[in-house]
Amino acid sequence: MVTRRLLLGLAAAGLLATPLAARMPESRVAALDAAVRQLVDGNSTPGVVVLILQDGQPVYQRAHGVREAGGSTPIAMTDMFRLASMTKVVTSTAALILVEEGKIGLDDPISRHLPEFANLRVRQADGTLVAATRPPTVRELMTHTSGLSYVFMNAPGVVDAYRQAGVTDGLATDLPSEEAARRLAAAPLKTQPGTEFHYSLSTDVLGWVVERVSGRPLGSFVAERIARPLGLESFMFRAPAALAERFVPVTRTAEPRLALGLGVVPVRAAEPVAFPATGGQALLDPSRPFNATGYHSGGGGMSGNIADYARFLTAMARGGELDGVRILRPETVRLITENATGNLATLRGPGWGHSLGAGVLVDPAAARTRLPAGSWGWGGIYGTQFWVDPVNRIVGVVKTQTAVIGSGPVANLVREAAYPE
Repeated sequence: MVTRRLLLGLAAAGLLATPLAARMPESRVAALDAAVRQLVDGNSTPGVVVLILQDGQPVYQRAHGVREAGGSTPIAMTDMFRLASMTKVVTSTAALILVEEGKIGLDDPISRHLPEFANLRVRQADGTLVAATRPPTVRELMTHTSGLSYVFMNAPGVVDAYRQAGVTDGLATDLPSEEAARRLAAAPLKTQPGTEFHYSLSTDVLGWVVERVSGRPLGSFVAERIARPLGLESFMFRAPAALAERFVPVTRTAEPRLALGLGVVPVRAAEPVAFPATGGQALLDPSRPFNATGYHSGGGGMSGNIADYARFLTAMARGGELDGVRILRPETVRLITENATGNLATLRGPGWGHSLGAGVLVDPAAARTRLPAGSWGWGGIYGTQFWVDPVNRIVGVVKTQTAVIGSGPVANLVREAAYPE
């Protein structure tokens, strides 16, 4: 059975009932425990799971609270979570595998692989449309400098065009990739390619590039080249209905604000959820992992448990290799761990740059974080976040299914508690 295999995998990885390693001081354990209790007892999320590794070994793991608002079933380390944008770094890894094989070039125009993106237009500030100077490149998809956007990013003019074209953010759709790509290519870019950072559907487009070049669905490529080699049994873009009971139900804050302690309410069906940072709305659909026709969203469509995601990150933290299995060369992994956007303002705000797949911490003081410079990570709109700290050789993963706030204020509280003031 799938659930039994997941349990056996956790046990084999040493992630069940493992004593805390000496490297995590008791003061940090106490601070982390307090943060986790504050989040659940303070009604910021029904439940949270946390896994922190140092040198590949678990030094802190907690599952606290319940699976759903008003429920009594405890949340568990073996539960399945919608990873949302934590999918992005996996999709970048898939694309970089093809780069290493010479099948994709980082500076390829995406129209080389997706001809529908050959004649793009750009919406200017005055609302007029002009031709794009060139198609975005594969590299620009990875750095979110392609000129694309998201519906929930609420970019003036562009969001209206996306809605008119029927563009989907990938979080609630039954469209196949060909139709989703056609609709997006018909809508205007926000800016000329390569000029600004705009968080966007770029990684969905990157997933379509992987599909066209490899000749197989993104989920199949990830399974064959990343998940199976690393033993990540829970990684999937399309989950069987029999696994539905293992997925943590989705909640959102009772008020559309990015603040702790607001209480939560369930999201049981497709529902627009406020994205306060932009004043936009994200259409979330808890049943998306079980959709039989929707495309495999490279930007937000994967699911998995916390142990498997931490194992994937450990492989990346070790230069693309784990337990004798190599998925990328160290020099290629550095493209995901080093800033590639210079001084461009990015979604995470001051102190953060962006690599070819994740946020990279450039200035801890400006970012107001205890993480050391060079740390990298990202979150997902369903309430997940990870970080990799190469200085202290730490991998951390926090998972809830409390949308929007879970990936920011909730996970940030836990992450910062792992470091001394």
